[in-house]
Amino acid sequence: MSMRVRSILLLLIVVTVSAPAQTGSSPGRYTLKECIRVALDRNFDIRETYASSRAAAASLTQAFGQYLPGADFSATYSRQLTNLNEQTSIVNGVPIRGEPLPNTYTMNGTLMWTLFNGFRREAQYDAAKNNVDAAENDIQFQRLLVAYNVSRQYIEVLRTEQIVQARKENLSLSRITYDRVKALYDNGRAPITQLLSQETEVANQETSVIQAENEYDLAKVNLLVLMCVDPTQQVTFDPSSMQSDATSLQVDEFRRTIGPERASVQRAMDSRPDIQALQDREQAAAATITQASAGYWPTLMANGGYVWRNFEFNNFSAQGQWYVGLNFRLPLFDQFNTNLNIENARFNHAQSQLNLERLEQQIGQNVRRAYLQLQAAEKGLDITERAMKSALANFDAMQERFNVGGSQLVEVQQANYQLITARINRVTAVYAYLDARTFVEFATGMFREP
Repeated sequence: MSMRVRSILLLLIVVTVSAPAQTGSSPGRYTLKECIRVALDRNFDIRETYASSRAAAASLTQAFGQYLPGADFSATYSRQLTNLNEQTSIVNGVPIRGEPLPNTYTMNGTLMWTLFNGFRREAQYDAAKNNVDAAENDIQFQRLLVAYNVSRQYIEVLRTEQIVQARKENLSLSRITYDRVKALYDNGRAPITQLLSQETEVANQETSVIQAENEYDLAKVNLLVLMCVDPTQQVTFDPSSMQSDATSLQVDEFRRTIGPERASVQRAMDSRPDIQALQDREQAAAATITQASAGYWPTLMANGGYVWRNFEFNNFSAQGQWYVGLNFRLPLFDQFNTNLNIENARFNHAQSQLNLERLEQQIGQNVRRAYLQLQAAEKGLDITERAMKSALANFDAMQERFNVGGSQLVEVQQANYQLITARINRVTAVYAYLDARTFVEFATGMFREP
């Protein structure tokens, strides 16, 4: 029986999943990449960001249209219904008396082109272009944020799944010990109190399994919600689709990859799309100040067109007129409306600058938090690895002694408790490190969609 126990215990040392790696997912089984893909396709915030981007693109097109001439065409028809007596009509400046002409036809084609409007259209175009760039960065950041949240929740699902496995393995060990105690009791070599004590221990372990399974189910529900799919469906998640252990070599390699904290802060400032989006919006807000100031400048417009009016629907060449002209407008006093527009634009620009400074401070804070979390996770890996080895050796020795009658049941139970605690702490430490790595990558601008 000791060899059987040892075989089970050896499975507790390495935090890996016993299921074999798969080249593809089966129905109802998601890999990390598939979870992210589904979330990116269905996420509500991403869809809203895309809609906002389309609106920004339409604003840019409209701003470009201000450089082009505008064209307009109108046509009217009217008929006189009363006072149809003989009357005098003016045709081409000549009075003609005769029968009334009840029908009137009019057509007017106009072409207008703004030559100068105080740099309003230039500022409008710059603002629209910056808003389009900001919308594109919003899309990129929102996709990264969704992928990041899904990755962290996927890690949580795997962590709770490993704890369920650990609890079940510990329950199996407790049942083995119970069988041993029951055999001793049946042979008159153990008191009833030991049997009842171990029976209670098994019941407690069963309760722990139920609690662990509930946490696992809740973690899966949270992940499905992030994916924007039905949270009631029965699915599993492929643990082989991501790293499930953390060796000292992997820890050192990641440290070399991210570099020092100060360099990571600067990298985040230079590469994160959320800060780039706010920088674009700050430039757009600055352009609106110029746009508002155009109210103090004169406006010059060119216009031309063709006008035709007649009582009969013919004779276009005689009745039509071509014309061209210039329109100059100089604002003298607009009841301080331009001043109000400028101050509102300056206020919006100040708000955008403050939002940018807040985000810069938040990024620095998050990078600091991420590094501290990574440092704590690295320490947890070392501590739990040593605790795991010690707890395993102690339980193995205590079980061997109990099998030959050299130790008490309470000592075996204590060793078992220490072992399951070390096991769960190890699982938590490994996935806490993986979570910390993901946090560092996201905070420093290194995170990418898988």
